[in-house]
Amino acid sequence: MSPAEALVALGERVRSEGEPLASAVQTAEVEPAFGLLASSGPRNSAFAGEYAFVVEAVREGYLCHYGNPRILTGGDDDLALLAGDLFYAIGINGLAALDDPESVGILSDLIRVAAGLRAEARAEAAEQLWLAQLLALSCENSDELKGLVRALEGNEADSLKALADWSLRMAQAHGLDRAFAGARKAIDSGTFDS
Repeated sequence: MSPAEALVALGERVRSEGEPLASAVQTAEVEPAFGLLASSGPRNSAFAGEYAFVVEAVREGYLCHYGNPRILTGGDDDLALLAGDLFYAIGINGLAALDDPESVGILSDLIRVAAGLRAEARAEAAEQLWLAQLLALSCENSDELKGLVRALEGNEADSLKALADWSLRMAQAHGLDRAFAGARKAIDSGTFDS
């Protein structure tokens, strides 16, 4: 599977689970921008399609819990919570199959910290965290990034700007400007609720 097919493959995977979710699956009208960013860097190039699938599954789970899902229709909140948990499980399961403990840690931290930020009504910070963690997944995780995430989590002064600056530098350093801009555009286009 190519990274560009990640959302289609995710829809097919959820349909194969049967009801109650199968009939709620629709074809995504957007590109898998988050998977494309996560799979474009040097860490995952050998399994780019698999990493794109994993990231899009986790992103869809996040959107089911906090925003507007891309491949599910209907407005049933209970169904959205069920679907969100299923998408998270599909993503983490897929990552476990790749035998990449570091990436499991990156995505687990992303899910945990983003949930805390959303609980504090800090949607912008959660979205910036998404960009940074996807770059860590794609390129490299570092002590610097871990410190920036802790600062963001603690709502330290200028932590959001510092994380945004790190993300931009990382994207530029690895030639991921286009993929980074695509993920940023997906965020800005309103695929989540404030």
